[in-house]
Amino acid sequence: MDTAETVPDTWRPGRVVVIVPTVVAALATVWATSVPGWYLIWLALIANVWVFIGLVWLLTLGRMLFRREPLARLRRDWPVWSLPPLVVLLVCGLVYVGAPLEARFALSRPALDDRAQAISHGTPLPADDEWIGLFPVERAERIPGGVRFAIDGTGFLGTAGFAWSPEGEPPEHDGEDLYEHWHGPWYLWSESG
Repeated sequence: MDTAETVPDTWRPGRVVVIVPTVVAALATVWATSVPGWYLIWLALIANVWVFIGLVWLLTLGRMLFRREPLARLRRDWPVWSLPPLVVLLVCGLVYVGAPLEARFALSRPALDDRAQAISHGTPLPADDEWIGLFPVERAERIPGGVRFAIDGTGFLGTAGFAWSPEGEPPEHDGEDLYEHWHGPWYLWSESG
């Protein structure tokens, strides 16, 4: 009797082994790209997780293809091998259109508007490392015609955040500040060096 045909091929990655790391990496990627300038250090770490997930996915798919009845195996285990690429496409699409930053800003906008208007009317600047809405504000600064908020941990060589300037684009200071219109009186702001 041939034992190869009587012993079932039981090697299959558990759904948890494939799905949980993929979902965690997806959520971490969305979180890391939900601030101006992104959390670049975190993204570098998350990229390593994505590489690991990709390798496990390729090995799993390869193992399924080189076993008995590969098409039946692919049909049976399609959630295991199809989920990671679908999640990657979804996350890439969300990051490409800026959805994580848009969503976090939309949820935080009332708090940011209130604080910016209060500061422009003379209220003292908030303490360093204070949360405004869903953003950890490293510091706030008055600028001509408005205020800007530096988001903690963003950027790589400089800081990034939001500038509130209802009178138009804030002036650049010695070419160090870059502003990009965002929504209404809000600008994405980054400083270099």
